[in-house]
Amino acid sequence: MSGPLPPADLNRRQPELVELPAGESLHRFYAAKRDPIFFDTSTMGRFNAPDASYGVLYSAKEIAGAFAETFLRTPGRTLIDADLLQRKAYLRFSTNRNLKLIRFAGPGLARLGATAEVSHSGLPYDVPQTWSKALYGHPVEADGLAYFSRHDDAELCYALFDRAADAVVETERRTDLDQNWFWRIGEPYGAGFAP
Repeated sequence: MSGPLPPADLNRRQPELVELPAGESLHRFYAAKRDPIFFDTSTMGRFNAPDASYGVLYSAKEIAGAFAETFLRTPGRTLIDADLLQRKAYLRFSTNRNLKLIRFAGPGLARLGATAEVSHSGLPYDVPQTWSKALYGHPVEADGLAYFSRHDDAELCYALFDRAADAVVETERRTDLDQNWFWRIGEPYGAGFAP
């Protein structure tokens, strides 16, 4: 088990909330063969619904957080091969209304009865998915979760629930990642092209 499970009194607890204002820009790298605004209903993602009953769109406040979550998933591996680079694309999107997120970090964890272990542990994702389902059903009816990246814990990430689908609008898409702007994002991590 990776961290505590949601307590029985979770729905009576007051989570710390974060508001993303209308017009906020968010970043994500995505599988180029999919729609860039994709609310994943598989049971594969960290905060996906364990029963596939709702979808989750992953993004980050800054482009570096999206980079870390996508290209640094294997600890110690910073070289990016051509195949992975071709399978991914970049999306910047914005919100057209305010979004209310549960802060699943900092003091917000103690309020809920959670620990950072939930959002930072590796596979399997049973525990974080159980938390996702419980928080999806919480009376505050949040649009998603705000948490820190497992692969760069200085970067804030978002798991948006599909109830926010009407609030996200594509603003920029880039399908060719083998460009200077992309490699500059990876420089602080020592990321480079695999020979």
